[in-house]
Amino acid sequence: MEKAATGAMAVFRNLPLPLLSVDIDGTILEANPSARDRLALPEDRSQWPDLTHFLFSLNVAGLADLMESCCTLSRPQQLRAQCRDANGHKFEVLVHLNRLDADSDRHFLCVLTEVNESRDESPGLPSPWADGLTESSLRWRFALFGAGDGVWDWDLESNDVVYCARFRQIIGFSDAELDKSFEQWVSLVHPDDLRGFSGALQDHLQGDSSHYMCEFRMRCKDGGWKWVLARGRVARRDEGGRPLRVVGTLSDIGARKKLESELRRMATTDFLTGLFNRRHFIARMTDELARVRRRPHQPSTLLMVDLDYFKNINDTYGHSSGDLVLQHFADILQSCLRRMDLPARTGGEEFAILLPGTTEQEALVLAERLRRKVKSTPAVTPGAIIAMTVSIGITRLSPEDGSPDASLSRADEALYKAKHNGRNQVALAPF
Repeated sequence: MEKAATGAMAVFRNLPLPLLSVDIDGTILEANPSARDRLALPEDRSQWPDLTHFLFSLNVAGLADLMESCCTLSRPQQLRAQCRDANGHKFEVLVHLNRLDADSDRHFLCVLTEVNESRDESPGLPSPWADGLTESSLRWRFALFGAGDGVWDWDLESNDVVYCARFRQIIGFSDAELDKSFEQWVSLVHPDDLRGFSGALQDHLQGDSSHYMCEFRMRCKDGGWKWVLARGRVARRDEGGRPLRVVGTLSDIGARKKLESELRRMATTDFLTGLFNRRHFIARMTDELARVRRRPHQPSTLLMVDLDYFKNINDTYGHSSGDLVLQHFADILQSCLRRMDLPARTGGEEFAILLPGTTEQEALVLAERLRRKVKSTPAVTPGAIIAMTVSIGITRLSPEDGSPDASLSRADEALYKAKHNGRNQVALAPF
């Protein structure tokens, strides 16, 4: 076996035709001396572009189509294409592609035969477009890049878009309900995502990006919104470089977006109470301090809250009941706050609340309401009904605060004052 492989490699290296070993994604794995010379490949293999860089009239989708045909038909495939070397010199070639191994669909042998005669069609070859693509396969080639993805084909001259059944299925429309106008597709894009959708597409059409890719929300037939990922490439341009046709795929990424959202929530949220965690609270406080420095006339206030004698609750009723008490307090806290307020659990039984646009006196009113509600609403646990109280310290954010630590330190001092004076109290930090 090793001897046979060595012999095959010797043939590969010594044949006078340009030979390339190519991966399924178009990566050039090996090139014989003839191919290196004809394509002017650099010595450093890491600098070799993909095959479609040289076969510039055969895009990624077209190459994938040839490879798919090699595998499904179990025979070599041929196609004329426009080629260029690494220095930009152009010439025409006959691309001959076949699998290197009959048991593998990943590696291919590519032979480039230079064509010097006129472009009359050779018998048995598919009729090429100006870009080397055939009409019958153009619409579906991108389906090779994502099993289960929808395929779209946009004719820019007529402004019509052809969608495959999977595309319509992703957003819940039937064939009759989704017409061919590009404007209808645009109308289904979420307004907040429309700028990104259009901007990325325009960049690709103008040649500023090698491909089109954009994540956005689309309106489904049931009125809901679904996150999708659209990919595409210009499949054909006219002699002046104006795009004539774009082909691409549409993927349902709703599950991925849901997972990302959950991971973000886990990174910013205290798992027990559902409030924000200390790390996220400090980051938001940093932003709020920056706002206060820009607009010192707009107040912002910080509250530090501590559950009184919480250690006794844990020691008397157990940690499970203690957890229920913390959750009970978190529910009360959220019921007293506005949507714009930011509550967080910053320690075991310690909480912080950021009140944007709130004066100290307004914060004092809220803190007293919270204190009274906690005292009058005991936690009901399986083992007991547990009464509790809280102590609260208040300070306002100052433009002179160099960091959140300065504000937190003042609020801590006020909290200590409230606890020192007998707990179940609210205290203002001196300013």
